[in-house]
Amino acid sequence: MQLKHIKLAGFKSFVDPTRISFPTNMVAVVGPNGCGKSNVIDAVRWVLGELSAKNLRGDSMSDVIFNGSDLRKPSGQCSIELLFDNSLGKLGGEYAKYNEISVKRLMTRDGQSNYSINNTSCRRKDVQDIFLGTGLGPRSYAIIEQGMVSKIVSAKPEEMRVFIEEAAGISKYKERRKETEQRIKKTKENLSRVKDIRDEIQRLINRLQNQAKAAEKYKKLQIEEKELKLNISILNTLSAKAKKDSLSSKIAMLDNQITVKSTEVDTHQTSIDQIKTEHSSVLSAFEDAQKNFYTIGSEIARLETNLQNINKAILGHEEDLSKVKDRYAEALHNEYSLENISPKEKAMKLLESILEGLKDFGLAADSMRNKADELKDLLTSILKITSAQSKNITNEYSLRQNEISKQLSRAKENKSKAENDLTELVKKSSNAEAELSSIRQKQSVVDASIQDAENKKSLAALDLRSLEEKLNNLKLDLRTFEVNLDNASQTLKRAGVSVSELNNEDYEEMNLLNLESSLASTQSSIISLGAINLAAPDEIEEESQRIDELDSQLEDLNEALDKLQSAIKKIDVESKTKFDESFNSVNLKIQEIFPKLFGGGKAALQLIDGDSLNSGITLVAQPPGKKNATISQLSGGEKAMTALSLVFALFELNPAPFCLLDEVDAPLDDINASRFVAMVEEMSDRVQFIFITHNKISMEKSDHLMGITMQEAGVSRVVSVDVKEALKLAAS
Repeated sequence: MQLKHIKLAGFKSFVDPTRISFPTNMVAVVGPNGCGKSNVIDAVRWVLGELSAKNLRGDSMSDVIFNGSDLRKPSGQCSIELLFDNSLGKLGGEYAKYNEISVKRLMTRDGQSNYSINNTSCRRKDVQDIFLGTGLGPRSYAIIEQGMVSKIVSAKPEEMRVFIEEAAGISKYKERRKETEQRIKKTKENLSRVKDIRDEIQRLINRLQNQAKAAEKYKKLQIEEKELKLNISILNTLSAKAKKDSLSSKIAMLDNQITVKSTEVDTHQTSIDQIKTEHSSVLSAFEDAQKNFYTIGSEIARLETNLQNINKAILGHEEDLSKVKDRYAEALHNEYSLENISPKEKAMKLLESILEGLKDFGLAADSMRNKADELKDLLTSILKITSAQSKNITNEYSLRQNEISKQLSRAKENKSKAENDLTELVKKSSNAEAELSSIRQKQSVVDASIQDAENKKSLAALDLRSLEEKLNNLKLDLRTFEVNLDNASQTLKRAGVSVSELNNEDYEEMNLLNLESSLASTQSSIISLGAINLAAPDEIEEESQRIDELDSQLEDLNEALDKLQSAIKKIDVESKTKFDESFNSVNLKIQEIFPKLFGGGKAALQLIDGDSLNSGITLVAQPPGKKNATISQLSGGEKAMTALSLVFALFELNPAPFCLLDEVDAPLDDINASRFVAMVEEMSDRVQFIFITHNKISMEKSDHLMGITMQEAGVSRVVSVDVKEALKLAAS
């Protein structure tokens, strides 16, 4: 089984889709420092399911995606595909039939990672499972990166054991044992859970059995309650039937009494109607006389009111006339006074006194004298106007006096007429009252007759109403007994008992009060039982079936647990056998290979505590010329050679599909490098070696050179050279 090629895209410095082929078993990957050679080994480790970013020389898993350069943008995802030649069928199982096997992994920036085998989506575990026992397991000895050489020889005993187990093919047994232990753990958990469930179901069945006893008692009490209710219904039916017949008889008798009383009420009403008809003329005359009397009284009241209004009007007119006469006399007096006073004399006297006073002022008083003349004229005009107004007022009061005198005369005439009309109406009222009294005497006799008849009718009506109320009450009682009888009949009908076939003699010994007391006691017993689960018997049967099923499951789980524990023992026996064989074989091989690589000396593997199943392993090395040297005392080159001795010994035992070596020859001198390359060349017919190197000796011995360059900053490219073909061309 060989690695044919790797396809990279977006992985670290391999941003462009790149295909790296490995046509021979000795391929050297060369190139300057930092060009991306080690990224090839990281790509293989990443595809095989590596989850540690530290082992891939990064801080996080997203660092495996191309992060960009000065000229290129970062990639959104990366993908790696490994193509293996399986023509020899080294990978067994379901993939043995395939000549080529493709393993691919794709990851995006958001951390989503997808695996596929032969373009079929799968899990990371599926990828790791197909390489278990081939040397490409999780702790593979087939991929030796920078710094791992010293880690191999300085590994803890438990870690050293892992390399031997991987070479022995025990890793898949370990994985199966781990899975088996997990199954045992789950089986024990399932056993515990099933036992808990079974115990819970058993407790439930115990509770259900108590509930079933209560349900059985409840059913008996129900039957007893049903019988008591039936007997009570029968007694109530017989009682209701008897009372119904009695009430029907009473109702018939009351119906007859009501008919008689109703006839009596009608007779009295007929008598009242006859009296009213015979004396309708008296009643009509009384109504007419009463109407006439009230009409005359109303007219008298109207005339009295009118007479009061006339008297008030006369008083008002007399007051107005007196006021007008006073005003008229005053106006005449004012007018006479104005006519007897001489305005000229007064004006002259006034002006003369003014002029007399102005003489002493000389010329300066001319304007004042002019104003005195104007004042004279003004006073003359005012006197004339005042005289005219006084005459107008006197005339107005005279006219008003005459008008009020006329109104007063008319009011007195109306008063005289109203007094005469009132006298006549008083006479008419006296006559009407006498007539009304005569008719009222006649009416009182008629009213007495009608009242007597009404009293007799009322008494008869009260008796009738009392009888009707009794009848209604009896009908209500009858309806109640009918409803009870119907309900009891329905109850009896459901019980298969016919009411018509009941015989009172059969139930004479039964007492209703005793039956009701027994029923109350039975119902109290039912209530005291509390909640009843009538389905308890069915549930018991159902839960019993579940217990049987759980018992069967317990038996199966115990059987499975025995098989798993037996498998663990078998795995331990096979693992121990294989480990012992592999440990001895590797120990023999390292004892052969170590002297070849060192030109002498010796090395061996040792078990710490002698228990080959779990014991750790130490590597003891003694280079030529040194005695009892520990690993920590070896130089860097000696540690590398010792580690390579172990790796080659492991490959002799179980050759991995390929071996990736990253500058493991860096600390070696030319002699040791030659020995190392000679050993690689010797094993290359069985193992495919892909090694990264700067050593010229290693380059010369390789069949195929794979150059990694970085012409563009941050971007790796591949240039391959077939050394044998190049030598042929050079020779020709």
